[in-house]
Amino acid sequence: MLLGLVFGIAGFTLYGLAATPALFWAALPVNALWGLSSPPMQGMMTRRVSASEQGQLQGALSSLRGIAFMIGPVLFTTAFASFIGANREWHLPGAPYLLAALLLLGAICVAWRVTRPPLTAPVAEFVTVAADSSN
Repeated sequence: MLLGLVFGIAGFTLYGLAATPALFWAALPVNALWGLSSPPMQGMMTRRVSASEQGQLQGALSSLRGIAFMIGPVLFTTAFASFIGANREWHLPGAPYLLAALLLLGAICVAWRVTRPPLTAPVAEFVTVAADSSN
C-alpha cells in the first residue's frame, strides 16, 4: 500500500514538473502504479468490520468518494488558476498535480501510522504472558 502511494506521489510530481508532453507521457506508467495502493487499503478496512457491516463500510466509502469528487474540481481548478494568471510571480501550470502529490504525502503519513505495529504489547497480552511465566 505504501509503495503504491509513493508511486502516486512520484507520478503527480513528474506530471507537475513536466516541461514537455513527452515527459508528461513518460510519467504515466509511474502514476499508474499508484493503483497498487487501493486493494490493500480496501482489504485493511474490510478486515476491521464484521460481515454484517460490509455494506455500511462500502456505502461510507462511496459517500467519501462522492464528497471528494465534489471538492476536487474546485480545489484543483483554483490551484491551476492561482498559478497561471498574467500577474502571478510563478507561472506553474502543473500546480494542481503538485498539490495532488502533497495530498498523497499526507495520506502516506496517515497510512504509515495506521499500518505500523504497536510500540508496546497490549495490557491483556502482557498479563497473559506474565501469568504463564509464573507457573
